[in-house]
Amino acid sequence: MKDNSEQAGLKFVDLVISAEAGNLSAMTQAGLMLAKGEGVAADISRAEKYYRKAAEGGFAIAQYNLGCLYLNGTGVARDYEMAMHWFLRAAEQNDCDAQFNIAYMYDRGWGVDASEENAFKWYSLAAENGSPRAQFDLACCYQHGKFVAANRERAIFWFRRAEASGVARAATLLAQLET
Repeated sequence: MKDNSEQAGLKFVDLVISAEAGNLSAMTQAGLMLAKGEGVAADISRAEKYYRKAAEGGFAIAQYNLGCLYLNGTGVARDYEMAMHWFLRAAEQNDCDAQFNIAYMYDRGWGVDASEENAFKWYSLAAENGSPRAQFDLACCYQHGKFVAANRERAIFWFRRAEASGVARAATLLAQLET
């Protein structure tokens, strides 16, 4: 029986073969293994190349991952405009994590003019599409009247969704609102 690191190494080899054959999912998975150093030595530069090829091929997860590299300056120069570019491409395919990051960038004014309207729009879309972080942040918006009029019922609704999605802090704030 092979140990986990050997199995991961074999998986990486299989992914590279599929990636070289044009499989966008395999490119993205190989990039993720390289970024995390799973089954192969960590190599963010190679990860970025796999992400970019899959992202340019229209693969949403790769677009999101590439956007994260630019957002955080991991293996590439931090570039908020490029991060937004890739997040928007992934968001067009309903990637809720990309939608959340777009909301956050508008909320903080990272690479774009801060915009309450756009931040709220993207938080709402990401929350509807299942982002636990967006569900929590949207609940906070309704609780505190940030970007929108305060609405206790909507805050409770979104805190419940966030709690059901595994956001532990949501339970505490939900309990405070329901008392």
